[in-house]
Amino acid sequence: MKKIKIKFIENNLRLLVIALSHFVNDIHSAFLPTFIPIIVEQLGIGYGQAGLLKSLSGIIHMLIQPMAGYMSDSFSRPYAIVAGPFMTAFGASMLPLSHSYGMAFLFVGLWSMGSAIYHPLGNGGVGHIVPPWKLASSLAIFSVGGVLGATISPLYAITLYKIFGPTFLLPLGAMIPVAVVSYLIWKTFPTLSSNSSSDKPSPLNFLQTTMRVFKTIFPIWTVSVSRDTATQGIKFFLPLLIASKGGNIVDIGTILFIISIIGAISPILGGRLADKLGDKRVIIVVMTLAPVFLLPAALTEGLTSIALYVVGIALLQAILPVTGAAAQKKAPESRSVVASLVGGLAYGLGGILVAPLGIFADIWGLEATLSFIALLPWLPMSLFFLRHKSL
Repeated sequence: MKKIKIKFIENNLRLLVIALSHFVNDIHSAFLPTFIPIIVEQLGIGYGQAGLLKSLSGIIHMLIQPMAGYMSDSFSRPYAIVAGPFMTAFGASMLPLSHSYGMAFLFVGLWSMGSAIYHPLGNGGVGHIVPPWKLASSLAIFSVGGVLGATISPLYAITLYKIFGPTFLLPLGAMIPVAVVSYLIWKTFPTLSSNSSSDKPSPLNFLQTTMRVFKTIFPIWTVSVSRDTATQGIKFFLPLLIASKGGNIVDIGTILFIISIIGAISPILGGRLADKLGDKRVIIVVMTLAPVFLLPAALTEGLTSIALYVVGIALLQAILPVTGAAAQKKAPESRSVVASLVGGLAYGLGGILVAPLGIFADIWGLEATLSFIALLPWLPMSLFFLRHKSL
């Protein structure tokens, strides 16, 4: 009994440490929106070039995360969740020091690669330390760490910039919390349960493993893509609609902050419900209900519209840990690969799909675009019903 209690305490401690590492990684990986006005002014670049920096991040996540996940599953030490945040923090904090567009491109690439290396093992690492029946709620705690980091990132970035200015002290200051958390990770995660496969890492094995896992979790992956496209699309186009209706930057910032805070809380509830009721039930209910709130939100105005958006997005955010847990249970021997597919690949594709939605908005208008986005959660559900029966 005493050994069980000690093990329980150790696992909870590890969960808190890895959630803290997610917080530290994502507080730096969200620096770009804060520093992009400085970069635009310093370099005299256009909005198109500024937008390309954001696109670069999404592309790197899509390309790097699957390989990083495959490699992470091949090691028993937490190299990725130690090295990744260092790259993220250094690259992101160097952005204000960019003296050319090429330098800015390089620093965005560096922090994006660090974040892409971190996330597969960060998500997968949770599955190494908790039992399957607690996976969804544990992944919720991990997810909240990242969401909170991204939420307060602008305040943190501005504080660092005011203290250190555009000097090399800025990245050095950013390294301090990363070093502390990385030390805690190294001490609390001495080993991870290794991959059951005896195959050595290779390009061929990577492709075979990734395709096998992708085929296994494909129905869950489609849910992740539609969810991430919807949330990113709303967060991108809603500020434009508010501005077109006469709203100012304070209005936009306040609304996005409220949405982010609610989105940080809802995964906890979603994870707990999934552990009690089952992943499949929670996914079906959430993806069915979300458009019921999001479509009226797109068709109304004022506080009613905002309140409906808050509820709809909170529902979608609530299944962030649920889709991750459901996918890991389908392929427990490749947890980091799973995390890279339902996380980085799905999120990156969701970001890329915002571009054609922008063309749609140019033709049909913002209201029509937000109405279409509101219906996206329904698109993958027939496939999910047919193909994902074992949850």
